Amino acid sequence: MELLDMFRARRMNSTAVVGALATALIALSGCEAEDPASFEGETITVYVGRTPGSGGDLAARMFSRFWQEKIPGQPTIVVRNMPGGGGARVFNYGAEVADADGLHVIFSPTAGIEAVLQTPGLRANFAEMPFIGGLMSPNMAYVRTDKVGTAEELLSASDLRFGGNNPIARMDLLGRLALDALGVDYQYVTGFQGGADIFNAARRGEVDIQVASLGQYRFSIEPTLVEEGLAIPLWHNPGTGPDGEPVALDVASDIPSFEEFYEQIRGEPPSGEEYEMLRWVLPRVNDIVYAAIAPPGTPDAAVEMLRESFAAVTEDPAYQAEAETMYGFVLPPVSAEQGTQLMHSLYDVPPDVLASLTEYIDRVR
Repeated sequence: MELLDMFRARRMNSTAVVGALATALIALSGCEAEDPASFEGETITVYVGRTPGSGGDLAARMFSRFWQEKIPGQPTIVVRNMPGGGGARVFNYGAEVADADGLHVIFSPTAGIEAVLQTPGLRANFAEMPFIGGLMSPNMAYVRTDKVGTAEELLSASDLRFGGNNPIARMDLLGRLALDALGVDYQYVTGFQGGADIFNAARRGEVDIQVASLGQYRFSIEPTLVEEGLAIPLWHNPGTGPDGEPVALDVASDIPSFEEFYEQIRGEPPSGEEYEMLRWVLPRVNDIVYAAIAPPGTPDAAVEMLRESFAAVTEDPAYQAEAETMYGFVLPPVSAEQGTQLMHSLYDVPPDVLASLTEYIDRVR
């Protein structure tokens, strides 16, 4: 089977099979639980695999302030930082050490690609850990105008430099696949510590292209580089609909989705091996960025209370207002059913797909 057909077939089969499994698991969840008890007087520890003051840390702390008010009994929530292992340490702790009593929750940026690639440092199996709720953190691509004055000129420009963190970083992988699908002539420049470092390199003219969080774009990139005429936005990475098709995000409606951008400058819908690989990878690494999950074996009744209260926070106008202030928009929520489906899809990886994806990443290691 050709690589293009392989990814297309695997993507469609995985969506159907994993979706049915996730629906069954959610339906069974809580069926043997006792009537939910209150968390009154309890302390819930939320673990985040990032350093204090980082984006992931701030997201967990802000959400937790509203969450403790929605959980029955209004328990105290304490946020504990547990960085290390490229974000894997906190999930390993949740899977292997944390008590499964409903009082311990991991709320951290996910390690989706590490699970897909079966990297040795990640021992946690997300499919065995109850998914409580999640948040998507949209991202977008922009380019400096030194070499690319309009979107259409992206295809004729040469020697563009795409700045990144490391070959398996979410935004690096999505950026490379998108640029390769478009047929852009670029060099991948890796080793930056984070999005802020890449942005500063772009300001200095050391790199031309960055895939950045939408929040970073709204607060840093748009008011400086874009409004000063030094850069233009290109596309945002879309979400995934119930049928597995890409869906443009309302929070980034002023920036075309990748599919819209591709058709705008190519004159036809996206296609090709790199695009099919992008379609397969995208939901697994991008649809959930901040995931709240519990240790394996956490009682169903506790999981259900945490799920319901998590969803209630995302609908709270006070939370939404603070999110608007913090990010410039409200992070799209991920339901327990959606999240469970996505977590199981991380392990539904046929050997041929894994081999092709690994080879693609290894090209730039």
